[in-house]
Amino acid sequence: MKMEKEKDFKTYSLGRIIKTGWVSFRRNSFLSFGATGVMALALLVLSSLIVFNFFTNRLISFLDEKVDVSVYFQGEAKEDQILKIKSDLENLSSVERVVYVSREQALEDFKARHKDDQLIQDSLAELESNPLQASLNVKAIDAGQYASITNFLEQNSLKTVIDKISFYENEGAIERVRNFSRGLYGWGLLATIALGLVAVLVTFNTIRLTIYNKKEEIEIMKLVGASNWHIRGPFLVEGGLYGFFAAVLALAIFYPGIYLVSDKLGTLASSLNLFSYFVSYSPQMVLVVLGSGLALGIFSSFSAIRRHLKV
Repeated sequence: MKMEKEKDFKTYSLGRIIKTGWVSFRRNSFLSFGATGVMALALLVLSSLIVFNFFTNRLISFLDEKVDVSVYFQGEAKEDQILKIKSDLENLSSVERVVYVSREQALEDFKARHKDDQLIQDSLAELESNPLQASLNVKAIDAGQYASITNFLEQNSLKTVIDKISFYENEGAIERVRNFSRGLYGWGLLATIALGLVAVLVTFNTIRLTIYNKKEEIEIMKLVGASNWHIRGPFLVEGGLYGFFAAVLALAIFYPGIYLVSDKLGTLASSLNLFSYFVSYSPQMVLVVLGSGLALGIFSSFSAIRRHLKV
């Protein structure tokens, strides 16, 4: 019976602490709006950083899948020499397939792609010889193996008949995307940290002002023998509410924003559907944003309590 009474009292006490924190949050509506807004901005930048990281990783993976090594041959290269190089490549364990495109086939493919362009068709008709080169299109099992395939070609005994290898051009484009994404991610991370610190400071000062405004009430609670938990608890709840509503606001902006940009970003690669991805991972995303918001709010409140509330 005694244990049940203690349990009921603890439940009542917790409910009272939460209610007191909620009332304080509502009363300080102007200050609450400022703290919540700054924290929501920090959480929104954090969410955007997660999106950016996902998008660039998927884009790089997509580009890696599309990359192959195209080997173009000199005009005087003989077919048996090209086929010998093709055979050597097919014997490599890192190569998935090798496709040979003769000069004649390359010309036919070019004509087919530009069949509606009469100017190009007329220009080709005036040429006395085929201007296109024979080539080998090499697809690796793994994108990380293209460098070794390229090195193999450069050391091949028939390398003198090779005019150029296109992998270097593709590799440069992908590396530029990687460098750009790393740089932007770094700046985004700095912005998130900076806004997080601003949010902590704003919430810290908001709780500090609340403590100051309730100075007399706190003194009365001390006199009647209220525990430290009953005095400090409402301020922690108030800080948690800042974080909670900031997370709700950030998510309310985040998902419509993702929906609006998803189609435009998807045009870069058909496999990049940001909205569908983040809808499928909504529980994890909500937990990350909500957890970050609560952590910021409660940490700010705890810091303000330790510094300004002497109980």
